Amino acid sequence: MPYFQWTGSLVIGIKTIDDQHKQLVEMLNNLNDTMEQSGQCPAPELVDRLKTYAAEHFHVEEGYMQAFAYPEFEAHKKEHEAFCDVVLSLGNSCADGSAHPAELLEFLKSWLTNHILDVDMKMGRFLEDHL
Repeated sequence: MPYFQWTGSLVIGIKTIDDQHKQLVEMLNNLNDTMEQSGQCPAPELVDRLKTYAAEHFHVEEGYMQAFAYPEFEAHKKEHEAFCDVVLSLGNSCADGSAHPAELLEFLKSWLTNHILDVDMKMGRFLEDHL
């Protein structure tokens, strides 16, 4: 059973964004698998790949929000920035050996779940009315 199970409750209704969310979930599962096998933080390139993909995904979401003048754009963008900060912190903590891998991964899973179920759902409902 995967660490982070994708379910229908995470579908926001915008195929491009839902597909990207699935890929982010898969990346967290890969990070978890790597950490379980080694007992250590993931290699920096795995963290970098997550950071890069998240930034690309957020760019897509923010493009949709800007194109349709989403009223909560600024607050949503700040959440994206916070996520990127956490991933950067994960990378730094892994590099210097101060990370507690399971706690950091659980935080990322929780953040992503809550972000999709709250902030992204609101955005999805707004965009459905405009697409």
